[in-house]
Amino acid sequence: MPTVSTLVGRSELGMRLLAHGPARTREIDSALIVQADLSAWGGADPKIFRRTLAIVPFAGFEGRAEDIMRQLSGVDAAGVVLAVGPGGDCLPDVEALAAWAQEHGTPLLLAASEPYRVWAATMEIIREERELTNAHLKEMQREVTRPDGLSHLLRWLARQVEGSVVLLDGAGMPRHAFPVLPEDVIEQAAADIDRVISGAAGAAAADVEAGVVHIQSIGEGGPEATLVVARAQRFPASVRNLIGDASRLLSLSWGVEESGRRRRDVDRAEAQTREAVLHLLLTGQLEAAHRVAETMGPSLAEEVRVYVVECPEQIRDRAVAECDRASHGTAWIVRCPVYARHVIVLAPAHAGGDAMEQALRLYACRSTDIHVGRGGSVLLRDLASGYRQAFHALATARGRAENYAEFSPRGDLAALVRSRGYAWARALLEPLHTYRPDRAGDPDAAALTATIRSWLDFHGGAARQLKIHRNTLPARLRHIERLLGLSLDDLATQAKLHLALCVLDGREGADGEETLDAILDTADVHDWAALQVSSLTSRESTAFLETLRVWLANHARLEPTASALGISAPGVRKRLTRIEEVLGRSLLDSPSARYDLWFALRVFDTCDAPSCE
Repeated sequence: MPTVSTLVGRSELGMRLLAHGPARTREIDSALIVQADLSAWGGADPKIFRRTLAIVPFAGFEGRAEDIMRQLSGVDAAGVVLAVGPGGDCLPDVEALAAWAQEHGTPLLLAASEPYRVWAATMEIIREERELTNAHLKEMQREVTRPDGLSHLLRWLARQVEGSVVLLDGAGMPRHAFPVLPEDVIEQAAADIDRVISGAAGAAAADVEAGVVHIQSIGEGGPEATLVVARAQRFPASVRNLIGDASRLLSLSWGVEESGRRRRDVDRAEAQTREAVLHLLLTGQLEAAHRVAETMGPSLAEEVRVYVVECPEQIRDRAVAECDRASHGTAWIVRCPVYARHVIVLAPAHAGGDAMEQALRLYACRSTDIHVGRGGSVLLRDLASGYRQAFHALATARGRAENYAEFSPRGDLAALVRSRGYAWARALLEPLHTYRPDRAGDPDAAALTATIRSWLDFHGGAARQLKIHRNTLPARLRHIERLLGLSLDDLATQAKLHLALCVLDGREGADGEETLDAILDTADVHDWAALQVSSLTSRESTAFLETLRVWLANHARLEPTASALGISAPGVRKRLTRIEEVLGRSLLDSPSARYDLWFALRVFDTCDAPSCE
């Protein structure tokens, strides 16, 4: 809305200011022509006229000027206009009236026009300003309700004021700046900005080399943020009003954004803590995992069932909430750090286990994009095995109409060979376990062991699981190759290292055999191998078994396998997907059953027929 200063600046009104007053910046929303008899004003509430411009037809008040001014100042009008008509600039009482108005703080203007013309022109300006203000408010509301509305509103404001707009947080750090951050302006106005940030002033203005800066506190009850607006020209009242209107919307939008940011920070911290607990469990640090879990809740059960829920990445938060409801808050739920579409659930194996399983079965049926794999019950110290089981079950679930599958136990090779193979595993990994870095900052034996374990399970996803830079992973792998004297590109090497790590995860066995052939040459292992490939040995599955052999012989790479089989790479992928469904194991995604199957085919192909039946 216009102010006294705005009206003086409008040439069509022909006004000049005779006396300033504190009300000269007060917004005016109406105008009133004062009649000769002012006695009726005496009983009026002074606040009624605070935003009203009083227009006095001077011709009818000669000799009563001081009395008129006294009555007008008593009603605290936004300003008084003496409408003297054309050619009436030279009046005997003008100087006395101006002095009196200055003393009483009443803005006094002189208009060389008829009263009704002054009134009509003033009301037209008020109407224009009101329409413009309403239009601006609508535009601001449209901008602030868009996604990332705070940025859109600030960008809009920068265009309107034809300058730069910066929003500082409570610590004085720039959070948004449009079109660019005017660092020189911020530096030159630093003292005034500090006054507003500290709460010593609600607003401030400063002259800088590039022009003028307006500084405005944002937020109720103290500065939550500070708005800095800089432009080359002085700020007219209309622009100051625009900034004031924008600051109220900015206050609301800032509060919403800050609440969202704090919530995201809390959610991020919780997700990272849950990942840390999962990492502690997978690396055998159960006591530390229990301590951290106790502070957040729920407590970790000693025996768990692991579920892996797969869903579109954009609804993963909803999947977490669904899993939490299904478990009635008793499960430990982690957003998978490796696969953005996966949620890992560690549910107590006994308390409410059946109810949760039923709830997740129903959840999996809701959409073709949701799949659930469930492992068997495992002790918490065997969580890595439980996770692999659930992951393999997930591969089976993708091929089922109900989108849900349970892991089908086929035995654990590491458990079968542990008593005889501990010495072999220890000897294979000894160069890694006894390694001491030359520099304190280099990864030690524990870090390198964690790296190779994660890489064997997740390959390229290991960097995300370990929270290391993606370039750090290949550097560590090359270092491990040098220590072990082995090539990690070879699938046979990968399978042997994976088995050795799994063997050493359990209790130490007897000295046993030190050669792989010897520890694999038992009836139990032969039976295990036959069971792994039994579903592929029928006549109908010949093509599947051949594809699997060639794929493993080519180090689980699609292109060389396709070339060897004489089919396309997509064709190989399609066959492997069908083999996943037949075996109930994951092949293409890690953790993969490729290591178990490499051992199974090695044993199956070398054992005699009777012992493999």
